[in-house]
Amino acid sequence: MSRLVHRLNRRKRLGILTFEWILLVTLVVIGIIGGLSAVRNAILCELNDLDHCIQAMNVCGCPPCDPTTHPGCENNPWWCWSCNGGS
Repeated sequence: MSRLVHRLNRRKRLGILTFEWILLVTLVVIGIIGGLSAVRNAILCELNDLDHCIQAMNVCGCPPCDPTTHPGCENNPWWCWSCNGGS
């Protein structure tokens, strides 16, 4: 009889231990998903700032390049040939 009680108690403890592992894994997965979304948002903000910085570099003030008057201008859209005395 004592073996049966011991065996039932052991199974009950294993069931509780399994539940604890499932709960722990669930919390870790939720934390990983939240962390990845935070990293994604931070990367998008940095890329947006980089975009604004790159756009701010175009301070030439010239009209958009016209490939018919400035050959080769279409290869470099950030450059305006007339500002630097180009052809």
